[in-house]
Amino acid sequence: MSAPLRRVWRPTPWLAAGAAVALAAGGLPLAWLAITAARDAPSLWAALVPARMLSLLANTTLLGIVVSLLAGGIGTLLGVLIAKTDLPCRSLFAVVLTFPLFLPPYIVALGWFSVLGRQGLLAAPLGPGAEVSASGFFFGLGGAVLVLTTAYTPIVVHLVRIALGSIDPAIEEAARLHFRWRRIVWRIDLPLVAPAVAFAMLITFVLVVGEFGVPAFLRYPVFSTEVFTQFAAFLNITAAVAMSLPLALLVLVGLGVERYLLRHRVRFLARVRAANGLRIHLERWRAVAGAAAWAWALLTVVVPLLGLVVRARGLANYAAAIRGAGASVARSVWMSATAATLMLVLGLLLAYLVERRGPKRHEALDTVLLLLFAAPGTVIGIGLILIWNRTGLTWLYGSAAIILVGYIGHFTPLAARAVGVGLRSLSPGIEEAARLARVPWGRALRRVLLPMVRPALAGAWFLAFIFCLRDLDLAVTIYPPGAETLPIRVYTLMANSPEPAIAALALLMVGLTAAVLCVAWGGLATFRAWNGR
Repeated sequence: MSAPLRRVWRPTPWLAAGAAVALAAGGLPLAWLAITAARDAPSLWAALVPARMLSLLANTTLLGIVVSLLAGGIGTLLGVLIAKTDLPCRSLFAVVLTFPLFLPPYIVALGWFSVLGRQGLLAAPLGPGAEVSASGFFFGLGGAVLVLTTAYTPIVVHLVRIALGSIDPAIEEAARLHFRWRRIVWRIDLPLVAPAVAFAMLITFVLVVGEFGVPAFLRYPVFSTEVFTQFAAFLNITAAVAMSLPLALLVLVGLGVERYLLRHRVRFLARVRAANGLRIHLERWRAVAGAAAWAWALLTVVVPLLGLVVRARGLANYAAAIRGAGASVARSVWMSATAATLMLVLGLLLAYLVERRGPKRHEALDTVLLLLFAAPGTVIGIGLILIWNRTGLTWLYGSAAIILVGYIGHFTPLAARAVGVGLRSLSPGIEEAARLARVPWGRALRRVLLPMVRPALAGAWFLAFIFCLRDLDLAVTIYPPGAETLPIRVYTLMANSPEPAIAALALLMVGLTAAVLCVAWGGLATFRAWNGR
């Protein structure tokens, strides 16, 4: 490249600055945690009581495996029904099924508690003996599996749906000449989407082993609850760091599987088609399949929310919840919006760096970003405490800014992935033409690339906003006085507030999430209508 071209096309400083900010926010706490562990290895080893550690390891691993297997099986079946069949009201079914993914999982647990608890919806119909059995099942591994399967099955559903949309219809058309649909799905479609299913199950496993709110509420001991307990209840940073290490190891194992076994096989997002013309007509089985699918959606989504409505009882509880949580709602919204906006800028720079620079840089940075998202919020929170809880840094550590730093470090990879999907759909020749025309990189980014990836940018912003809005694990570990978000308020009041008040607060969180999703849906519909003119 000639010297004049190099002077007008210099994205490296901007890209390097974006990567530095994102990695400092999320990577530095993890690196500092590792340094602390290496520096104080004897004390940490002493804190790892073998019997306790093995018990927590077994519980955490078992929970992750069972939930990922159930979500993989159920999600694959539902994904095929949504993507390939004429299931009644498929779009609405997908929306209802996906809604729990955007809620804090412990809100889903509260909903199930209002159904299966000793004074829940099933208490009277089941009778005293069955009521005790249902409550005993719920508080433990069974309840954790039920809640987290409900919460994370949509991940498998949508990745399977997208992967099915990437299959060339010509393959199925050729197979239709000789085989029925059942054999085509079993012998062609499912093997082709198997990497997507494995990837979705791996994501589910990583999210489950790092989950804090549900195991803590259901009193099922895992590493994430032990990390928080050692820090918050006993102020034992050494023990908290010690319990973070096996949890981090589980996440690294999952990350290694993705990097070395699935990385080159999960490329379906780049091949996804606008529409897949081939559709399986269920014919006489349509009513049966529709009834079964909707029964699942109603049982896993509507019934727990209905239980919360019944538990909340009257309007007075809703009014009290709104009065008490008004500041927390406002704080959650502005902090999530601020963090999402910052993450969108950083995500754009990181996505450009991953998708448009050299392959080695792509692989290394993509691996680090995946690690930041996969790392449990409690572990990142402990790392942030180790770094920022120092004399002279209370201006950050003692303010809401520390939560913003945590959000940026933890969830920026989501924004980067979403923007990266949009960039991957554009030909690099567009930028090459701008470069040869001596258009500065910043102007080419503003005038050419950004207008072409507006849907991906909007999706990245709302995705980042929702994940910040629903976060509990990270925020509850590091929040300072006066920086309480709505998820934190609901969680901290669960132990010592009346059940109707907690149910009303939980429904306030549900309503806030639904309102955000409605705004996002309306904005997307408006954009599509405007773009289609």
